Amino acid sequence: MKKLLLLSLFLIASITNAQIMLGSGTTQGGYVPIDVNYGYNYTQQIFTKSEINANAAGNITGMKFYLPNNADITKSVDWVVYVGHTTKTSFSSTTDWIPVSGLSQVFSGTVSASGGEVTVNFTTPFAYNNTDNLVVAVDENTTDYTATSNRFYTFTGASNSTLYYRSDATNPDPASPPTGTRTATKSVASLLGLTPGIPACPVVSAPAAAATGVSVLPTISWAVASSASSYKISIGTTPGATNVMNMQDVGNVTSYTLTNSLSFDTQYYYTVYAANSMGVSPACTERSFTTMATLGCPSVSAPTAAQVGLPVLTTFSWPAVSGALGYNLSIGTSAGSSNVLSNFNMGNVTTYTLTPAQQLNPTTQYYYTITAYNGGVVSTGCTERNFTTTIVPPANDNCSGAVNLTVNPSLTCTATTPGNTLGATESMAAGTCSGAPNDDVWYKFTATAASHVVALSNVTSTGTTTGTTDMYFQVLSGSCGGTMTSMLCSDPDTNIVTGLTPGQTYYIRVYTYSSTVTANASFNICVSTPPAPPANDDCVNAVAITINPDMSCASVTAGTTLGGTSSGVALGSCSGTADDDVWYKFTATSTGHTFQLKNIVSVGTVSTTSLYAQVFSGACGALVSTACISSNTNFTNLTGLTPGQTYYVRVYTYDSNSGASFYADSFDICMGTLPAAPANDECSAAVSLSVSPTLTCASPVSGTTLSATNSGLAVSPCTGTADDDVWYKFTATGTDHVVLLSNVTAVGTSTSTSVYTQVFSGACGALTSIKCGTAVNTPLTGLTPGQTYYVRVYNSNTNGSTLYANSFNICIGTPPPPPANDDCANAASLSVSSTDAFLNAVNGSTVSATQSSGVTAPTCSASGINDDVWYSFTATGATHLVHVLYTDNATSTQIYSGTCGALTAMICFDGAYGNSSVLLQNLVVGQTYYVRVYSSSSTATTTSNFQIAVTTPSPVTNDTCDTAIALACNGTAQGVNALAGDETLPASTCGSSGSTASYKGVWYTVKATENGPITIDACGTQYDAYLRVYTGSCGSLTCFSNTSGVGYADTGCVNTLYNAPTLTFTGVAGTTYYVLLTGYASTRIGNYSISVTQGCSGLATAEVEKKNNEIKAYPNPFVDVLNISDASKVKSASVVDAAGRVVKTIDNPSSTLHLGDLKQGMYLVVLNMKDGSKQTIKAIKR
Repeated sequence: MKKLLLLSLFLIASITNAQIMLGSGTTQGGYVPIDVNYGYNYTQQIFTKSEINANAAGNITGMKFYLPNNADITKSVDWVVYVGHTTKTSFSSTTDWIPVSGLSQVFSGTVSASGGEVTVNFTTPFAYNNTDNLVVAVDENTTDYTATSNRFYTFTGASNSTLYYRSDATNPDPASPPTGTRTATKSVASLLGLTPGIPACPVVSAPAAAATGVSVLPTISWAVASSASSYKISIGTTPGATNVMNMQDVGNVTSYTLTNSLSFDTQYYYTVYAANSMGVSPACTERSFTTMATLGCPSVSAPTAAQVGLPVLTTFSWPAVSGALGYNLSIGTSAGSSNVLSNFNMGNVTTYTLTPAQQLNPTTQYYYTITAYNGGVVSTGCTERNFTTTIVPPANDNCSGAVNLTVNPSLTCTATTPGNTLGATESMAAGTCSGAPNDDVWYKFTATAASHVVALSNVTSTGTTTGTTDMYFQVLSGSCGGTMTSMLCSDPDTNIVTGLTPGQTYYIRVYTYSSTVTANASFNICVSTPPAPPANDDCVNAVAITINPDMSCASVTAGTTLGGTSSGVALGSCSGTADDDVWYKFTATSTGHTFQLKNIVSVGTVSTTSLYAQVFSGACGALVSTACISSNTNFTNLTGLTPGQTYYVRVYTYDSNSGASFYADSFDICMGTLPAAPANDECSAAVSLSVSPTLTCASPVSGTTLSATNSGLAVSPCTGTADDDVWYKFTATGTDHVVLLSNVTAVGTSTSTSVYTQVFSGACGALTSIKCGTAVNTPLTGLTPGQTYYVRVYNSNTNGSTLYANSFNICIGTPPPPPANDDCANAASLSVSSTDAFLNAVNGSTVSATQSSGVTAPTCSASGINDDVWYSFTATGATHLVHVLYTDNATSTQIYSGTCGALTAMICFDGAYGNSSVLLQNLVVGQTYYVRVYSSSSTATTTSNFQIAVTTPSPVTNDTCDTAIALACNGTAQGVNALAGDETLPASTCGSSGSTASYKGVWYTVKATENGPITIDACGTQYDAYLRVYTGSCGSLTCFSNTSGVGYADTGCVNTLYNAPTLTFTGVAGTTYYVLLTGYASTRIGNYSISVTQGCSGLATAEVEKKNNEIKAYPNPFVDVLNISDASKVKSASVVDAAGRVVKTIDNPSSTLHLGDLKQGMYLVVLNMKDGSKQTIKAIKR
């Protein structure tokens, strides 16, 4: 019987111990055996023979993998497991997978986690030979994944002993796995079925062999030993002795700290063993260490040396001293004394606050020393420090002295109470609140409502630690000395406390958040009262809204959300937070009404005007949401209403109220009624339009689509939605007319001005669409004079919850006949100026022009030739400049050689900023050339108006820095840049990046006559120009820049089409500035004007005399008459507008120039003197 019992116990022990643990710990490495944070995984791990440490060869019947108890792997449970032998100890590369064909599939199925374990029972045991290393491969095929907190436990093994692949998109094939990633991370796992061998001795890391100065409570550390289930330690005072510890089992850990103190200055001998069910590791190495000679002194961190302003219940802090079992505190009122506390035992702590019984005197200097002890050993020679206490604690330092607060009847803090935490001490722990209440002070108030707002304001640091303004307060119920219950913990300086009982007393303790004892602050404290809910806080008390019979808002309903509470009605599809909703109702008088919130004013403690509304049908308690209103910039159109039915409206602020943040608004509700449909809502009531003989309509007809309905006529072949069409008709007086819309204004809830037109022939009920218009002007051709045509006007958008409607003016215009030069054969002849003067300019227009046929296509903006006009000129030289200056839409200029019908395109420019001039070179003298001018746009209604002239440009003599021309003080220079060279900008490119060509630049110099502002003005330039100012000298120029600005500009002039530049900077007297005026691009050419304005007090006598002789113009600005001071030397006067056009020439003028026929604006009055010189005066017509 005894033998049978022993055999049974042996079998039970064998079964229990037939598993080998691999690794230990609770690190969640994330890679193996799978990563639950990825959809698909394939991993291989190599466990060496020494790691396995099996007692003998045997069958592996399964494996266990470990993870947190609550881990969820339900989305990563489809596993296939392979096991095999290998001689590898690591993977040599990221593709060095061990072929799955050489492994045995031991499991395929679903796994689960239970009690922090995933057990994989092999369907076929694997016969491990206990010679080779073991490879374990896991293929996980579930598509989903879970959080990283569910990952398996891992440990760090040998380098590159794991190879893994994980992906959310690709499920790897174990037969040909993709490139993976190597790591030393391996699974904490158990091999089931194998019996472990006796573990090897663990590798000890601390204390080091023969270490000295070791703590008397030392920590012994070692590495994991394969297959160890626990560790044992022996310690003695002689080699081989175990008189301190004798093979004491310390558990399955890798470090152990002694609980009983060793002796000081003593040598000890110790050995660490690994153990499991098979035995204890034999012959492990013994080490020795020597303990410290005595205890060290604590390194005190607080109070700091000579610190001042400490509370009378001071807190002391220090880090633990190795080997200490406790600490003593001595305090005295003089150096070396201990008359307050003498070696007071604080216990084994690292911080200590004096008790009320030990309270110190205020504003007193104290000396203290902290020592460590262990039995009879006490640290010696420890540093004595001193500190000074703060003022007397405030009267409300404790709950019993709480200051009574006046409760304000509204949110306005009329009554506030000052406070200060300076000198205060901790009355009780923070408990459930945060912060450090080591300086708390107390207040109390009697509640007058169920909620109150507590606010701290004017917080100012008062302790010796400056900058302390982070406050904290706690509201409590109960009584001092009795049970107190926390009702509110608040880090914000303002917060609301709810659930109060009116008439009951509540306590507030206030303290600085900082744990620094010298961090104190003063403040004001206030208790205020939120407003009571409005009368219409709930649906049943909804206020009736008066509906206006029109849209005038003559009657409005006032309201406020201040004090509103949540009615509990769900928002549904509406947005915002309806925690302050107030309720209204109206009875519909029409199928549609307009709704708008107006005069919205923020009245809460936090500013907002984000006010929303929601409309309901039904009754309170059974409401159905019909509209969400989130914009108040315009009215909302409520449609589909039933006249006589009552509807409900709730109004609320979008924001969420929390704490003492009250978002609230006052407002007015305006509800109105849309007007009846326009009289011309149907074709049969179409309004007659008179036909203007020109494109100018003297008396356009006003119209609107507001309230218009769908006439039921299909919009095809036009586009848009004609659900708000209105009708007009006219009788054609010619074959061509234009439908002209103007003053289009949005009058619906949308700002859309997308008004379309559709023109019909025929009669109402039998209409034929002949033209669709999507712009304000719709040209009509092929009409029959005397026939009536119908026009419907509509907004292109579909009306629904958004109301698209527009008011407008409409008229029918008549385009002029095509110009005489509409075709090449009738090209208007241009005279050629022999100079670069812009003379004999011809006014041109493409209005009513048609596209020429059979002509070579232009090389720019070819789609715009639907309105081309033609000019010709005979070359008188090899070089000419064709000036084309337009005043409205972008205009293109194409030059041809040859003859009509056989033209060759030469050069084309599609215009920029009012200029589409082109330079022609290598012309043949006597040959005729053709100029084709057209608007660059392909839109049929877009035309161009322009001036055209042909000149002979003069050579430019100042197109390099070293040929710069000096500009006199307040002088002006004019010229043409067409033949200027395209030199490279100076190294200091001045406003441009990189070395950029200067695009036909001209150079001038300006010498500052005094310190002060200098204006360089190129506003008379007739092309898109760029202005730069440099200092230095040619060859070494620097872009001007100082606090007054930078030395470049590409715009700045007003009242000019040409984007001409001007700049002003502060000059330094005597400095010469180099001015470069260029085109913005190589195509920008034409006339330019450049002038300088500065103070001229520094001029030489001769220059002053010359300035004094200059002719003055007055008054300037002028209305009708401009006077010149001396006309005796003037041969003629030319007036040039801002576009560079000569608009008036006066020969032999008198001193009075009558210019009343000019339009308002800026002009250049050029005085051509009898001696051949010129003087230019800038004048403004009012």
